[in-house]
Amino acid sequence: MIVAPLKSSIQVSIIIILLLSIGLWSCTFLFVNTNPLILNYKEHILYSYFFLNDFVLSVNQLTNFGVILLGAFLVNFLAIEQEITAKTNYLPAFFYVLFAFSASTSAIVEPVLTANLFILPALFYLINSYKKSEALTEFFKAGLFMGLASFFCIHFIVVFPLSLIALFILRPFNWREWSLLLIGICTPLYIFMCISYITTNEAFNVFSMMQEATSSLQMPIISEYYVCFIGVIIIGFLLALLKYVGKGFGGKVKTQKTKYILLWMFLLSVLMVFFEQMSDMILLPCIIPLSIILSDYIFDIKQLKIANTLLLLFLASFSIIYLHAIGLI
Repeated sequence: MIVAPLKSSIQVSIIIILLLSIGLWSCTFLFVNTNPLILNYKEHILYSYFFLNDFVLSVNQLTNFGVILLGAFLVNFLAIEQEITAKTNYLPAFFYVLFAFSASTSAIVEPVLTANLFILPALFYLINSYKKSEALTEFFKAGLFMGLASFFCIHFIVVFPLSLIALFILRPFNWREWSLLLIGICTPLYIFMCISYITTNEAFNVFSMMQEATSSLQMPIISEYYVCFIGVIIIGFLLALLKYVGKGFGGKVKTQKTKYILLWMFLLSVLMVFFEQMSDMILLPCIIPLSIILSDYIFDIKQLKIANTLLLLFLASFSIIYLHAIGLI
């Protein structure tokens, strides 16, 4: 059914993912509430500058579609190019699209999804440093993109330790690499502080924003519409972990190390679930590691009937929350 072409043919996979994205976006465009709840996103500094300018609904929806589609392409490019999964596995993009459209705030662009466009290049440059004799440029770029991601979703500052963990996993200690990584992370902050000092004479108010955003914790509230989808995700994730424990994390050392990094990213991303103003889809911050890990597990299932059955369970549970998100149930 669906799994076979998504694990073999790039042409058919692109068509399936495009049709899925266009179909979901079209329904969102037609049925979404034209008077969405206005949330205060001032702490997401660049996000509030670029995306909270009272655009008409159609512009927001087109931007949302572009952000999701670009994120799906980047996550699949990362998974294949860095040998995290098989060269013919296009399931990561498929899962990414499902997770992205599961967010209920469909009238606006999700800060998490915009930040993902910077987290993904940061991961690419970090992993790309593996076994390179000189990788100083990669570490500065990785830090720079990681720092920029926090300006589109400030909660991503809790993911900053991932860059140091990845560096520890991938390479022996080198103080120049660690220094350039930290300089890259701090560069967007330094530029913003300079601009703030020149324009408002308040260079350090960004730190109060960080403290406010990361200190407002709450227990996640799960709607009954999301229980089934989240349950299927958790079961799939646990099955993938059992496969890794039983059969190993991959045949190549690089593949093993990158999967360790993804697991650490998942653990750090879970912390964002407890911040205020997150999406109703509480696992939205975790969609990068979840998309790759779940797709890798389904790709490795030899029995296509079992793989298709699992994917149909994902699609069925997703349909419930998607229909709820666009207001049809």
